[in-house]
Amino acid sequence: MRLDILVATLLATPWSWAQSPLSPPPIASQPHLIAGAPARHDPYFWLRDESRSNPAILALLQEQNRWSEQQLASQQPLEARLRAEFARHPKGDPAPDNWLIRGELAWQVRADGSLWQRQQGESRQLLPPRADEGYYAVGGWALSPDNRLLAIAEDRRGDLDYHITLIALHGGDTLTTLPHRSADLAWSQDGQTLYTIANERGTLRPWQLLSWRAGREQTLYEEADPAWLLSLYRTTDGQHLLLQGNNHDSSEQYLLDSGQPELILPRRRGVEYYLDSQSGWVIKSNRDGAFALYGAAAPGSEWQLLWPEPGEDLGDPEKWRLFDRHLVVQFRQQGEEWLALLDRSGRERQRLPLAMGAGTGWLQGEHDPASDRILVRTQGLSQPPGQRWLDLTSGRWQDHDDPSRANNLPYHSERRWVRSADSTRVPVSLVWRADVATRAVLLYGYGAYGTPMRPYYQKELLSLLDRGFVYAIAHVRGGGMLGDQWTRDGRGINKQNGISDFIAVGQALRHWSSDASPLPLFAMGGSAGGTLVVAALNQQPTLFSGAVLQVPFVDLLGTMSDPTLPLTRQEYREWGNPARAAEYQAMRRVSPYDNLHRAPYPPLLITTALHDSQVPYWEPVKWLARLREHSTGSGPYLLLTEFEGGHGAGGGDRAREFAFLLHLAGITR
Repeated sequence: MRLDILVATLLATPWSWAQSPLSPPPIASQPHLIAGAPARHDPYFWLRDESRSNPAILALLQEQNRWSEQQLASQQPLEARLRAEFARHPKGDPAPDNWLIRGELAWQVRADGSLWQRQQGESRQLLPPRADEGYYAVGGWALSPDNRLLAIAEDRRGDLDYHITLIALHGGDTLTTLPHRSADLAWSQDGQTLYTIANERGTLRPWQLLSWRAGREQTLYEEADPAWLLSLYRTTDGQHLLLQGNNHDSSEQYLLDSGQPELILPRRRGVEYYLDSQSGWVIKSNRDGAFALYGAAAPGSEWQLLWPEPGEDLGDPEKWRLFDRHLVVQFRQQGEEWLALLDRSGRERQRLPLAMGAGTGWLQGEHDPASDRILVRTQGLSQPPGQRWLDLTSGRWQDHDDPSRANNLPYHSERRWVRSADSTRVPVSLVWRADVATRAVLLYGYGAYGTPMRPYYQKELLSLLDRGFVYAIAHVRGGGMLGDQWTRDGRGINKQNGISDFIAVGQALRHWSSDASPLPLFAMGGSAGGTLVVAALNQQPTLFSGAVLQVPFVDLLGTMSDPTLPLTRQEYREWGNPARAAEYQAMRRVSPYDNLHRAPYPPLLITTALHDSQVPYWEPVKWLARLREHSTGSGPYLLLTEFEGGHGAGGGDRAREFAFLLHLAGITR
């Protein structure tokens, strides 16, 4: 056996669990053939219960929880120390609260559903909290123009299937409840009509625009294409309401000013356009190939190019803000984030870096369109969050404190590049503590939907860095770090590119130490990032010493072959359509559940949530059962299910996850 494989195998044996006599609770298999071309055998299909109420399955999940908690009991003292440390780590500047401002009054709905009003700097509670002891989340809210009625989107399960509750502020009485909605909602300008988006039953696809007026509800528009979703938003000036339909690479918009949807431009495959209004209309679109900003006198009138200059491709502007006298654009170039400051004719006055290297920044929250300044928030892997006002006329920062300055924390972060198997250069964001000997590496990845996975500050990470960990984010193909082509190169039939990138980065970082001897390498990924990590585990199981998987999407073929499930029909472009032979073969080669094989898989901590509508609980459970069946490693392979909440609730407990990794690395102090 090669030395590096031997070392990796030894490191994969957890010191505190290797002698445990306890075996995990069994998960029975049952023969099940899924029809198709070709047909597939799924011996754990029986674990799927869309009602989330089957007593046998609930008991199985509870038993898996009990066993996993028992296996993790020895790390509880370390978890407690980590939680105490987390509370002491620098937090940085808190993000400003967002209030709805109307004249001298401001309004805010808080996370518990309570309504607050602020006047002359003093706040008072108008409506009490609506959260009870179970799961509760506010998805969105809208106050009627006369400040009499509050509409609030509430989720009490975690599946993102909201109920819109309409409340009279005087007295606090509930007028009506509108079930099965998305979180989007808005009042008409006259305050008589409430617009909401209905979710399709079963798939939860936002698909119908409905109006509620004087107790009566009417369907105004229905999206017939199962690959398209509806959403709703108001323009910056507050004067117009837009209904938007879109899939992964196309969009279509309707103006709702008349009370009925008025089409702006018909949909064209591959063409996106998005309107906003403030002292004139501005449209972001890729109608001429590259994304650009255009001006127009009216939504359907002729467009005039504003930015950038003809022939300059700056990718898809991530954010843009309209002012009376300014236009601010945030864009990404070669992985670095920039701001362009324009006047309203589109003349670019200045271009300045927003964040460089292993840092990130964004235009913060709401803004006053009449103002000449904007709030910018920045942070990095070793830089706590900070914010500054930018003068849009001079292009100068209005305060003297630069949040991107070197702080007095003993950590170092930077961007590096690693060559993948096909020689493609892959960016990697890194942070470590320079005065502590490196003992292990934690590699994070996502690689889907064009998401760039920004290097945010996580104060919990400092506890890993203090103990000798290097933390890295592999910005693999399929994400959005290097633009649209980077996304396309890791999407659909090209998914293997992102997996190869992740493996290549892991191989490079495993030899981080000064003498190039192999270090314990751990992986972490959530949701679509779970697909990436588990596919890499299938292809290189001995490369990793352990992994944490948060609500991982692991039954790629099973889910994408079932159009009755949420998101399936909207995501063929991202993952592939198994009804097409070439795409099926590409999916079959990377699908985590279908590629498990006899190999020494490393220890794993897996989390899921019972009411997750984005990655249903049965995916991680099925995958775990099949993994235990195939693995020749000693584990442990742990599963923890959150019984209240959905996709976010299954995101994991950082103290527990980090204690798990530290124990695997033999670092317990």
